[in-house]
Amino acid sequence: MSRGEQFDTANYEKLARHPKVVAIGECGLDYYRLSEESAAKQKEAFIQQIELASMVGKPLMLHIRNAYADAYEIVKAHANVPGDVHFFAGTWEEGKKFLDLGFTLSFTGVITFASQYDEVIRNAPLSMILSETDAPYITPTPNRGKRNEPVHVREVVKRVAELKNLPFEEVQKTLFANARRVFGI
Repeated sequence: MSRGEQFDTANYEKLARHPKVVAIGECGLDYYRLSEESAAKQKEAFIQQIELASMVGKPLMLHIRNAYADAYEIVKAHANVPGDVHFFAGTWEEGKKFLDLGFTLSFTGVITFASQYDEVIRNAPLSMILSETDAPYITPTPNRGKRNEPVHVREVVKRVAELKNLPFEEVQKTLFANARRVFGI
């Protein structure tokens, strides 16, 4: 959608209803390098995308960067569908708010080399966690410095298992089931 263009609900709704579309997103708020005018436009577009997801009954795939408080308030006020907080990078307090709304939290390779998300992973119910690579970026250990590939999601799952003190196979099976449940696949 270009600047100034109105959100064409009819065309987007037709596409969103297609059976191969499993979610609406990535949508949300990104306050990294934010301009004054950008925040208002982002909020307006985000609400329209939430309304589209609600209209077609598809979950949301949220992209939130430096904007968890504002995104939470918008989701709380407007969403009546669940979804996933893609590449969750917030605090436990922020994560808990989204979990309480029925959203899952998705983690990337960053959890294999940084510890700031350990508390979130330990506290979040396993049934509310997803794993992802965010390829081609954020390559997990032991593959740092190389292009990230979907196959590396195994390292993310291994780290979740370590933090939860659970067998890898149990975590792998549960996270796979979680993704199928959230996205209806």
